[in-house]
Amino acid sequence: MCVVNLVEKFGADEFLEREWTLPAEVVEPLRGQVDMTPEGWIMNEWPMTAAIAAIVQPWVGEPIDVESGSWFVASAQVD
Repeated sequence: MCVVNLVEKFGADEFLEREWTLPAEVVEPLRGQVDMTPEGWIMNEWPMTAAIAAIVQPWVGEPIDVESGSWFVASAQVD
């Protein structure tokens, strides 16, 4: 098991539509925008803001629509 930081996009039906795994290099820039553990994992789920989008956009395969309310950053356990 390991933990990864993610960008999540939800559809109009509120189901997860797509997610992107973020590299470790975004941890320090994100610390000023979201609560993180000392190990670099995002605590809880955070709605996308313009400041967060500016940090994570290079690793997301489509333009982030901050105004939609469909985009979030979070951490998740993976096998």
